[in-house]
Amino acid sequence: MSQEWLIALLMGLLAGGAVLTVFLAFALRPRRVVRAQPETLLPGIQVRLDRAKLGVKASTYIARSLAYGAVFGAVMWLATGAFLVFPVGLAAGFFFVWSRLEDERNERLNRYHKALASAADTIVNSWRIKPSMNRALEAVATYGQGEVAEDFAEIRRAVRSGEPLVAALQKVADRRESPVFDALATALIVAEEAGGEVSGMLARHADATREMAVIYEETIDMQKGSRTEVMWGVVGPWGVTALVRLATILTGGVGYGTEFFQTPVGQAVAAVAAVLTVVAYVHAHRTAGRGLIVERVAVERGREVKGATRAGAARPTVRQGV
Repeated sequence: MSQEWLIALLMGLLAGGAVLTVFLAFALRPRRVVRAQPETLLPGIQVRLDRAKLGVKASTYIARSLAYGAVFGAVMWLATGAFLVFPVGLAAGFFFVWSRLEDERNERLNRYHKALASAADTIVNSWRIKPSMNRALEAVATYGQGEVAEDFAEIRRAVRSGEPLVAALQKVADRRESPVFDALATALIVAEEAGGEVSGMLARHADATREMAVIYEETIDMQKGSRTEVMWGVVGPWGVTALVRLATILTGGVGYGTEFFQTPVGQAVAAVAAVLTVVAYVHAHRTAGRGLIVERVAVERGREVKGATRAGAARPTVRQGV
């Protein structure tokens, strides 16, 4: 009996090591980010959160992950009765919360793209009334929606203070990292340099902006749907099994024959099954994340593509990854 407990203890230590490895994978900073102060966990996690533009503090991310992980671990433990699955479920919480934060970020970006499509129409209408870049920027800053209005107000202030239009647009483009904004910025650069009657070109770019916004929305909807299907596919069986086992225990049974998972070998089998579940979810999450493949181009290249832009607005290169 003592040997069985020793094996179970070793399994627990291995599971704890696996959880620590997952945590450190999020915590360690990328090597190219060099800091003078000692390495700490929270700033390292914050670097990754900021790079992914998830818009949440590291402490909030950890708290949410541990809360969800505790629920997942409890469900897995209830389904099998094996305590080794709990730390695996705890680690799964970090992946699940990261996925949820990415979905929230994509929704914010989708709303931003829709507002950009409206801003493109505002620019066209303003330019047709009076061909003036200052008037066009002012119109979007005044009548635009949410963050788009704030961005164009920032661009207008920078231009009025003497900063070149390209530099002002590039600053916002680098912060947003949105191919839809990049295309609209390129159109504004071409209009500024060409001068005169370019409302037709701006109108074509407005159509392209709306098209890109629609394609992006459809793509992230497909991503979200794929992730949801995978989540229920890999997590659902654990929930059903937990309910069945709970029902048998409450009715005087011992859990539909899960006594096997109380043994050291059963503990190891349950832990492996839990790890495979998490690995399947992470793999599916990464695969679904390849759905939107775009190549951003610096807005300064608007000069280089001026001829092509006048001939017709470029179509977005978006495809569903596999």
